[in-house]
Amino acid sequence: MQTLSIEDLRNRIDKMDDKLLALISTRIKYPLNRSTFEEEFSDKQSWFLYRLKKEQDLDSEFGRFLYNDQIPFVYKKEELKEAKIPAPKNSGLNPIDLDLSEKIIPIYQRLLETLCVDKKNDTATFGETTKLDVEILLTINERTTAIGEHVSAFKLESEPELKSLSAEEIRKKLIKPEREKEVIDSVQTTAEKYGIRNNEAIKEFTKGLIEITLDSEVEFILNS
Repeated sequence: MQTLSIEDLRNRIDKMDDKLLALISTRIKYPLNRSTFEEEFSDKQSWFLYRLKKEQDLDSEFGRFLYNDQIPFVYKKEELKEAKIPAPKNSGLNPIDLDLSEKIIPIYQRLLETLCVDKKNDTATFGETTKLDVEILLTINERTTAIGEHVSAFKLESEPELKSLSAEEIRKKLIKPEREKEVIDSVQTTAEKYGIRNNEAIKEFTKGLIEITLDSEVEFILNS
């Protein structure tokens, strides 16, 4: 895997944030429908988990998870269908199992609880909101884990001494307050572009994304 430049990384982050906010702006027009994360749909799975598994099975068949920067959400690679294409030759960081869903899902649900005007459950819209929830959460997963992998590769190339540090020491090295402020300001501007004007909610959500991305960066460096 070719190491991306810092400019390429920031451009990729901006594009993913734009996609994410566009999806969220559509999602909050629907009821909260929190029950879709718990209520059984089929095969003893909730609406959310059932659709999530189906979509990732398809991605897996097309070879998505053969790449080190693409990590499944909730499910492990071996729980998904086998790829129907040969594995590529990877040259990036070592592949790892990294499931950040227990952190990602709560920050997303808190955002919806703040931004959705209708807090009720509307079974007539369960299908549509589940589809959006899955797409948004998969985008957040890629925004945190894939970006984390690429940032880690960039950091290790410029600061190879990171390999010899503890998790806590690595995290301190990776924290860049000025850059974090730039990201938060950029996401708030993008949110306003899509008609999402609750700056405080977006700020807290973005801070959560940054923390989770740091989690993934530390894990990739520790496993390099």
